[in-house]
Amino acid sequence: MNRANFTGMLVIFALFLCVALDGNLAQGETGTFAGRVVELAGNPVADLSLFIGPAGIEHALDWASLAFFPNDYPRLRRARTDAAGRFSITGIPTGAVYFGALPHNIAARLPNHLKEMSEDEITALFTEAFETDSLEALASSSFGMENTDFEPDVEVMSIRIGGISYYPLADGEEIVFAIRPGMHIEDAVVTVQPRMRIRGKVLFKDGTPLANARIRLNVRRQNADGHGSGGSVSTPWTDAEGTFVHYLDEKDDDAFYTTVAFYKALEVASEPVLLKPGERYDDLVLTFNSAPLAAEPPEQLKPVPADKTAPKPKVGSADVWIGNPANGHVYKRLRCKTREEALALATAEDAQLVSINDADEQQWVSSVFGGDFYWIGLSRTATGWQWSDGEPVTYENWLPADFFSESIEPGKHTAALMTIEDGKWYAVNADSVVRNLTKWALLEKGKIVQAPKK
Repeated sequence: MNRANFTGMLVIFALFLCVALDGNLAQGETGTFAGRVVELAGNPVADLSLFIGPAGIEHALDWASLAFFPNDYPRLRRARTDAAGRFSITGIPTGAVYFGALPHNIAARLPNHLKEMSEDEITALFTEAFETDSLEALASSSFGMENTDFEPDVEVMSIRIGGISYYPLADGEEIVFAIRPGMHIEDAVVTVQPRMRIRGKVLFKDGTPLANARIRLNVRRQNADGHGSGGSVSTPWTDAEGTFVHYLDEKDDDAFYTTVAFYKALEVASEPVLLKPGERYDDLVLTFNSAPLAAEPPEQLKPVPADKTAPKPKVGSADVWIGNPANGHVYKRLRCKTREEALALATAEDAQLVSINDADEQQWVSSVFGGDFYWIGLSRTATGWQWSDGEPVTYENWLPADFFSESIEPGKHTAALMTIEDGKWYAVNADSVVRNLTKWALLEKGKIVQAPKK
């Protein structure tokens, strides 16, 4: 896969009011994300379903893709590209959001009455499933669907905004960004490519298709050079003609793929198929040695208990980098016990504790990471306050020294932290109570966004 990335981290970016966005910021509570979608060769991609949905919704199953799980669908803001590949997604809420593509026929896969249900009702169903540890409740909350039913036929390779391109780290990863109130991005360029896949039909021995049924697939991979192997599993629905699709995410080498299908007590395996990286195989036919069996319908959606209240989604992550196009830098927060540990974590990440150089950067940092105490890169030297990366202090955002009612001698302040009070800074010394309350390090790196590797 030719893709620029940050080694060992998911690339996430945050959009901000800055010169790079050419002033496309209007007042309002929600934002707009618009632009065009092109393939790698630059040709427009028409009739593609796109979405933006809230990030940071914490499901109990850590394998559940946050944006693709069925109960999140009503939260998504959606659009479809026109003949020129242009799109506009409006009404985007403030905060961290996912961007990605949806299956072409996603609306047909969902219950007809889904749109009539409120967001809180659907979230409550999903929450109840895990509170009761009930598989039946889980099936009900998911409408008999799984996250693999939401897999798109293309993958987003990059998004270019304000002259800077952003790339997800791994195949299938969504790109995430932060929307500020009233932000309107009008000229984004989204580059996509078709996903590698195996598409086929499942039949019974008399030629009857296994229609509208949930099957299980085990696709085994053997590298053509004999030096690697692996596999992947999915549980797709077949359509009225018995057709299924299985997407392949490990595609760096020529390999033979063997597809094994399971349905109830039935099993059938294909002959190995040789595929090169990026290729698709759409003519597979799997035939069970059995007379036709009736398909099992999905679980029906249950009524929402009247006393159920949906939890508020939590936004924010402690292990991802968030980029700010205003300066091309990326930021990350990590848990720590002391400032010394915060400095060590920054060094291990080849980064620095954050340096905040102007009011715009302060506002961006506060809006993305606010609401906690953070160690920042400001410390006192013999000549005064100094940022840990050596940059001069050209902007200040101090709280009064006695804001937290601490008896601290101002002359002994040795370090600074960012507080829960609108992100303002507070100077501390070794005896500061607030120092002991600070359990986060806020890290910053320079301009490390790269162009795609050839």
